[in-house]
Amino acid sequence: MALENIHVVPHKVAGLIPMVNSFIAEGEDLVLIDTGLNDGSGRSIIMRLEALDHRISDVDLCIITHAHRDHVGGLRALKETRPPFLVAAHDSEADDVEKETGIEVDLRLIDGQTVGGFTVIYLPGHTLGSIALLRGGTLIAGDALNGGAELKGPNPMFSKDRELGEASVRSLVDFDFDRVLVGHGVGIEKGGKEALLRLIERMGER
Repeated sequence: MALENIHVVPHKVAGLIPMVNSFIAEGEDLVLIDTGLNDGSGRSIIMRLEALDHRISDVDLCIITHAHRDHVGGLRALKETRPPFLVAAHDSEADDVEKETGIEVDLRLIDGQTVGGFTVIYLPGHTLGSIALLRGGTLIAGDALNGGAELKGPNPMFSKDRELGEASVRSLVDFDFDRVLVGHGVGIEKGGKEALLRLIERMGER
């Protein structure tokens, strides 16, 4: 079983090229984090839920890390199956989620709030309402961090405020975690805090 019972759902372009990740978190609540690119991403999430012996109707909560289309594209298709799950996003991002998807945000989150077993960490910069989620030793960073051989900061080409995004990255030193899951690319399964410190050191050299 995946660490912390949090499972990665990769979404691929043309079924081949990994593009963006969603996450399924098992626990007292069954939580979906982000919904991928499009209706096909919604179908991929349903298939992964079924592989984990769940149904879409078992999902209690869907948390959106930010409103960019590649993270909310499957939300409408999932909601149109008429499951009762709630949708959550940061208070300063919720209106953008609703505008992008036409789906109402039920829970408007704030920094430090606990929801679905996760602590909400407000990380503005990539968008002004971006969040990360922390549970146990796992940090789900959305697009505040990017993956690969080493962690990277938010992509400046697609970020609202690069300096604010880098400040948000630096703020993560206040939290304890070992595993880092990211919206794009491969995360860090072990040694995530150390990888963050290396990223911050590289940022300081600019």
